[in-house]
Amino acid sequence: CSAMASKYLGESFDIHTGGIDNVFPHHEDEIAQSEAAFGHPHVNYWVHGQHLLADGAKMAKSAGNVFLIEELIERGFSPLSFRYLCMTIMYRHRMNFTFTSLKAAEKALTGLRQRIWLWSQEPEVNSHGTEVEEYRQRFWNTVEDDLDLPGAVALTWEMVRSELPGRAKMDLLLEFDQMFGLDLDRAPAELSPAAEVSAALKTRAGHREKSDYATADSLRGQLASDGYLVEDTLNGTRARPKTPLELKHEKWASVSSAREVESYLDRPAELDFTFILNAYGYPSDVKRCIEGMLNHTGDHSVEAIVIDNGSTDGTGELLEEMQEQHPALRVIHCDHVIGDAASKNIGLMQSRGRNIVVLDGSAEITGNILDPVSRTLEDPTVGIFGPWGLSTPDMQHFHEEVDEGDADAMQAYCMAFRRETVNTVGLMRECFRFYRNLDIDYCFQFKDKGFRVVADSSLPLVRHEHRQWTELDDNQRDELSRKNFGRFLKRWGNRPDLLLAADAVGFENQARYHH
Repeated sequence: CSAMASKYLGESFDIHTGGIDNVFPHHEDEIAQSEAAFGHPHVNYWVHGQHLLADGAKMAKSAGNVFLIEELIERGFSPLSFRYLCMTIMYRHRMNFTFTSLKAAEKALTGLRQRIWLWSQEPEVNSHGTEVEEYRQRFWNTVEDDLDLPGAVALTWEMVRSELPGRAKMDLLLEFDQMFGLDLDRAPAELSPAAEVSAALKTRAGHREKSDYATADSLRGQLASDGYLVEDTLNGTRARPKTPLELKHEKWASVSSAREVESYLDRPAELDFTFILNAYGYPSDVKRCIEGMLNHTGDHSVEAIVIDNGSTDGTGELLEEMQEQHPALRVIHCDHVIGDAASKNIGLMQSRGRNIVVLDGSAEITGNILDPVSRTLEDPTVGIFGPWGLSTPDMQHFHEEVDEGDADAMQAYCMAFRRETVNTVGLMRECFRFYRNLDIDYCFQFKDKGFRVVADSSLPLVRHEHRQWTELDDNQRDELSRKNFGRFLKRWGNRPDLLLAADAVGFENQARYHH
């Protein structure tokens, strides 16, 4: 860095930026070697930005919470909304990125763009010079105070809501945007309706004047279906193109976390069974799994809750189609990948069946599983029941060798339990964003409360290719699995008393794990 900086910026320059994690030793070394080489100060100001978090955790590929700008665009967001969001937090402070906060930033940016568009249609003004100059000075003083962009954003909204004429506010906002870089000057051209839309608005206004509200509403509906947001105000009717995010929200509602979902767990059960599927993509797998559920319900009352976990491969559209065809199917969309545990927790909280069957998209029901599940779960000592049991003598290696009877854990390709037990053992731990080892962790939550895990490999299910696993490269598999197993060990590694083996031992030292 010393060599590059001196080559392109000279032996001394004003500002050097970097992440907070580069302070030591990287930047301190750079200062030492540059000033030793040149014999004078190298940089006048060092500016370090804090870490970016995502849903409360450091953003990292291994955590599965990295989002590219291209992905935000694919989900309907303007990339400038993320820029706006960044300006609401001081660069010296950590920023916790959530899709809830991004939606708020998108709404704020859309509001600024719409105001610019409306103000541009107002006449020029020559008064209010003193008040305008006061806002201008306050803005630049705030920006020059350690680049206080959050303060500048707050001042901007104070100005926007002031009694200044619209045209004066527009001029100030466009000046402020020279710092913000939100491209607000493009708003008038981008939001102005096409000639045919303006003509339709004029026609609609005529129908409203004649109290022909049915025709007026029909025209409004047509404009809405053509992608325009129509607003009736005291000053007349206006229309602007809907944003990609507004268009996406019209397709279906979505949530950003399990916290946004109402829990029904304190209500009495209304059905015999609830199937839960975390749909992480792969539409053909999802379709096969759902059809297996709904084709083998027997005489039981059943619902199937499918959580569309931020898919962008057509899974959401498929689920909407299937939901229209199957009254028992209920779809909940997430606006991004919220993680495996959080997705399943949504299903748990929304469940209304006396018994819950959690399935993976790679599993297919081929016969009657509900009768044996119902019979087995009548035993109050049984917590979890399923076909693919695991055992371990030492917490290090979980082997798929339990065909029948008690097991140490159950694989989540299919695991069933009574809904009432969730209030006792709790929801799944949402630190498990990746699915691997979440199943054994949840099984130990049951075992910790005195419940048994029971296997029966004769249940009529088939496991197909697990593409969430096979489409990862080896390094990703190992890292994600290792981190999740570390989470499991941290909580349960010293609890050999929960294992079946009489000579079971706990886990005290780090070791490899194969599941």
